[in-house]
Amino acid sequence: MIDQTGVHAFNASGYEILDERFAAHGEVAIWSKAPHVPDIGDRFLIDTLGRTHELAVREVRTFAGGWSAICRT
Repeated sequence: MIDQTGVHAFNASGYEILDERFAAHGEVAIWSKAPHVPDIGDRFLIDTLGRTHELAVREVRTFAGGWSAICRT
C-alpha cells in the first residue's frame, strides 16, 4: 500500500529535480520536504545536460509536507 498523504522525497531533507523540460523550455521543477521554502527570485545552480545553469524561482507551491518550485533560466 502506498501512502499518498504527503511528499516522498528520497530523504527527509532532500530535493528532487525534474529536468525533462529543460532542453526545450529552460525550466526545471524542484520539490522537497526541506523546511526552507524558496521565495520568488531565489536562485539555484542546476547541473543538467553536461553544464551548470543558474535558474531563478518563478513559481512556488506549498502543500502538506513539502513544497515545489518552477525555476527558469
